[in-house]
Amino acid sequence: MMKHYQVAAAVIRRGNRILLCGRKPEAELACCYEFPGGKAETGESLSDCLQREIHEELGTDIYVLDQLGENAVEWGDRIYHLHFLRAVLRPGAPEPQPREGQKMFWAETAQLCQIRMLPGDIAVAARLADAEKSEKF
Repeated sequence: MMKHYQVAAAVIRRGNRILLCGRKPEAELACCYEFPGGKAETGESLSDCLQREIHEELGTDIYVLDQLGENAVEWGDRIYHLHFLRAVLRPGAPEPQPREGQKMFWAETAQLCQIRMLPGDIAVAARLADAEKSEKF
């Protein structure tokens, strides 16, 4: 029987860069980067989930603006329903810093397609890169 997970992922932009995190060294696909975020707890909204995950993982606070897209990825006996939410750092919030052993960096939006991303994040990364090139983001 398949297990279903709702996942909120933050697309946080600063100028022409997007915040990306590396997977934890012990995680599956540790060689890939992803948009920061995580699994929603039972009864938790996607916005609340994302704010909690960003605070726990990166020690900062965000405002969630809107949803950019969604995707579903099957992995073994699990299906991850990914929800990509546009977000901004709250004014006065600390700079994001990895708190769980993961890597973190600000990637140039136009270069997102050249970064090894998680399979479920690739389509959104490509869309963001294309929009940056045509100045639609």
